[in-house]
Formats: sequence, C-alpha cells, structure tokens
Amino acid sequence: MPEKYKVIIRKCDDYDNLDQIRGIIREGIQELGEKPRGKVLLKPNLIFAHSRYGRYGFTEPRIIESIIDVLAAMPEVEKITIGERTAVTVPTRYSFYGAGYGYLEKKPKVEICFFEEAELVEVPLTKGTLHHSVKLARALVEADYKVWAPKLKHHASTKLTQALKLNIGILNAHERLSGHDWRLEEKIADLYEAGYPNLVVSDSILIGQQGELVPKPLHLGVIMMSNNGVAIDSVGARLIGFQPDQIEHLRLARSRGWEPVTDDQIELITEVPMETLLAKTKNFDRTFHDPTQVDTPIRFYLGHRPEGTEICDTGCSNMIKTALAIMEAYRPGSLKKARPMAVVIGEYEGDVDGQGLPVLLVGDCTKVKGKLIGKTRRIGGCPVVVPFFMNYGSYYFKVPNPYLDPVALATFPYHLVRSFIGKIKNRGLLNADFFS
Repeated sequence: MPEKYKVIIRKCDDYDNLDQIRGIIREGIQELGEKPRGKVLLKPNLIFAHSRYGRYGFTEPRIIESIIDVLAAMPEVEKITIGERTAVTVPTRYSFYGAGYGYLEKKPKVEICFFEEAELVEVPLTKGTLHHSVKLARALVEADYKVWAPKLKHHASTKLTQALKLNIGILNAHERLSGHDWRLEEKIADLYEAGYPNLVVSDSILIGQQGELVPKPLHLGVIMMSNNGVAIDSVGARLIGFQPDQIEHLRLARSRGWEPVTDDQIELITEVPMETLLAKTKNFDRTFHDPTQVDTPIRFYLGHRPEGTEICDTGCSNMIKTALAIMEAYRPGSLKKARPMAVVIGEYEGDVDGQGLPVLLVGDCTKVKGKLIGKTRRIGGCPVVVPFFMNYGSYYFKVPNPYLDPVALATFPYHLVRSFIGKIKNRGLLNADFFS
C-alpha cells in the first residue's frame, strides 16, 4: 500500500495536439510507476453518440488514440482490446462508429470487443452486497492490465460519473438493469471489485454538465491520471462542486476499505492550481438533477419506493431525467412547449389531477394513494428503460422523438443486425447467455 495515492492533473487545452496528449500519458505512466503489459483492456465511456446532439458524452477518440499509441510502443504490451457496452437497447457498434472510433480498429495491436456480443465468464465478488457474482466478457476477465478512460461528467442522479461509474458499462443488459433502482450506488460500489483499473486516464478537457448521455460541454482544459479509481474520483467530485462523501457510491467504496479512505491519503500533482479549475466550474450546470425544477409545464409527482421512504432517484426517476435531457438536446426548447401532463413515479401519497389529460404512471410499482382525477396510462418496467419512456413520453408530451431521427433510422438497424450476428458467432444461439 503506497503512502499516498497520486492523482496527476496536466494542462491540455484541446484535442488537436496528439503529441502533447501522448506526452502527458507517457509521462503520467512513468510518474505513477505503472508498467502496462500483456493483454491490455482499454475501456472508454461510449454511453451514447450522435453527430448532432450527442457529441460530448463520450471519451474523445483522440484521447483513446493517444493511449493506444503510447501502449502499442511498449514491447511488453501484446495487444490492446477496446472493450465497452453502451446504453441498454443500443448496440455498442452504433455508438462506437457514431463517436468516430472506427479508424482505431486499424491501429497496431488493437482489437475490438463489444461486450454484449462477447463470450461471458462468471466472476465472484467477495465484497458485493447487491451482486455476489457478475458475468463479464472473457477479454475483460483475462486481461493482464486494465486502462479505464472515462470522461468527467455530472450524472443527474449519482452526481458524478468517472472511474467507478464507468463499470456499469462492463455488465450485460440483464445484470445492468438488476438493482438499477434505489440501490444503484450500492451496485456501483460492488462493481469496483470486478472493474478495478490499473490505470485511469480521464478526459477532462471538455467535461459534461447537466445529464450524462447528452451533456452540455464545459472547457476545463486538463487530463487527469491516476492508478486508483477512488482517488481520481475524489478529485473529480471536488472539481464539479461536491465533497467525496456526497458521492454515495464513492462513500460506500471507501466504507468497504477501498483505498484511499480519506482525502489526506491523496497526493495531488497538478500543473493548474485547484483554485483556477474550481473557478471554471463555479457555475456548473446541474440541470435535470431534479425533474420538478426543469423548465417545462410537465408536472412531476415523485413518490417513495415500495416498503421504503426514499425516492427511487436512481431508478425510474433517473431514466426520466435522462430522457428529458435527450429530448431537450434533440430539439432545444421543446420541453417548454410540452403538454402539461402529470407524471407519477413511485408511491405518491398526495392527490394528482390530470387536468383533462392522461396521467402517466411510470414504473411497475407506481400508484397514487391520494385522490386521482383522470385516466391513467402506465409505462411498465423496473426500471423503465430510457427508449421505452422516450417513445411514450414523446407521444404524450407532443415533443419530437429522437428515436425517429433520420440518422438513427439510417444506421441503427444495420448495427443492430451486426450485433446480433456477432452474438451468435461468439455465444451461440442456444447459449443461456445469448439474451443477456
């Protein structure tokens, strides 16, 4: 155990100077004392990509290219597998090529692994409280060295998404949705055992405000590196205005003994004073963290989860916040013009008046315990996944549906078919994991 866990912050104003980015990564690896070797698994954040309205939610491909160039030049590195699983219901191929990653396939030593198509291996978790085992892609399980390359962003529900939250993207669809409710923070803490990176390179040149899928960019102008996910997330939390203990999955990870358990165990090595960086994020935009505060006539009634008192903020509420962010990014101003629908999530104790319009009940457990005026329409699921709510919500709110976008309609089916073929090839149609 080191005396201090290093977090390096290096100034990098843009993505254009690849020599500078490669130099930062090369020097960071040396300063951290890291020795990449053998089969390397490189995981970016590719949660969503669209050429017009979804350009800032994923790790910039030139960051990934620079990491590859540095690693490929090391004789100890045998191969570099770029591995990822994008948002549920979306084939990773769609985001991979939509984000401009296609050219990376031709880089030396590089292979691509779309996790939802890959052969799965069950991995036990000794510290898990929600997950006691998970099924992961063989390329991830058998990697000799893991490099996580997240993008520093605000998350509408978990507040921060960076190194630890990146592990949601190592799961298959079934396990990804299991516990993606009021227990999401616990789930993320569980996954740190399976997705423990040897090196983290955080794309913090343009960081993400508002929601995580289609964030509003903010220029921070740095690259962060560490060989410890908890340490770099502790610094990332501060950069966007939170204390580490305000990030629940980070607090849980520390409580389970994942070092560093306190900030005084972190050694910050930065070219840019923290005061300068914090001044840039002083007015950090957290729109969509609370749907009741969004500028829209849509009315949200947030109830508690069954057999509990807390709002299921990281379940259906999270999915709705994400969907609202996508709707607004797709057609700015559309939420202001939406119909004044009533949307209920969870067990709501008060009264709800549809005011002549249907009342949307979102999630399997949702009910109105007070007086309910108007007809209801239920959108089922636990949680309701974003595309399902998007299709229903767009129809009832009378706002444009991003899933009917011409770019998506032109390319999505192709990548879906390719993904299906890849899954048959790697798992077999009769394999129990085929529909995972």
